[in-house]
Amino acid sequence: MKGFLGRISMVLLTLIVALAFYSLVLEPEFLTVKYLELSNDKGLRVLFFSDLHMNRLYSFHERLIKKAKELNPDYIVFGGDAIKQNTNFEDLERFFTSLSEIAPVYAVVGNWDFEKLTEIKAVYRNSGVRLLEGNTVKLAGDTGFINLVGMPLSEKYATPASNDVLLVSHYPHAVARYYGPDPIICLSGHTHGGQFYIPLLSDIILKSRYPLLKGEGKFGTYRVFVTNGVGSWAHLRFLAPPQFVVLDF
Repeated sequence: MKGFLGRISMVLLTLIVALAFYSLVLEPEFLTVKYLELSNDKGLRVLFFSDLHMNRLYSFHERLIKKAKELNPDYIVFGGDAIKQNTNFEDLERFFTSLSEIAPVYAVVGNWDFEKLTEIKAVYRNSGVRLLEGNTVKLAGDTGFINLVGMPLSEKYATPASNDVLLVSHYPHAVARYYGPDPIICLSGHTHGGQFYIPLLSDIILKSRYPLLKGEGKFGTYRVFVTNGVGSWAHLRFLAPPQFVVLDF
């Protein structure tokens, strides 16, 4: 019996070590790409990502920049939460400057950003990023355009646009504060896809706070997509790998 229990204990220990290694070392470095083909009539590609949570620039961020360039977007949209504790703002500015050299970059404010909004605005201004805090801008493609609506972090916003809206907010539930025509799709982040995601259990536990934890679904009549983001509160992910979202209009 002792020998059997010892073998079971060893197997469990091995599984725990393997899970920890995968979640702390491997998955946080896996960048995935989700493609959403929304139409073929505007000749327009948007790259969306969220929740960078950068401390310092390192090889993973260089790979984000390289992948963004490979995807050849017409515009890049960032869903907020650029920082974490002890962020190096010079590194953050270098990162967004590199993105701005690929395509025009737009961003909304995340809850972490709000605490350092003066510094964030300076980074965006110096790197060529346009911050949308309740603004609508036209994004032109080869054969048409869409209206990019950037929701403020915690206020209502009524867009002057009459159609073809791409709604972006940091919080998924911010769609309840939006007034205007039904969006083509609503994009958000914040949840990190659960970050350490256990199928069914995570959804049940977090259902009251996040009706949609990750992926595509509905908020009322609105089609929404909640991204996993690319960073994390800690260097930890499980079944919620870093994610770029590519939208073709």
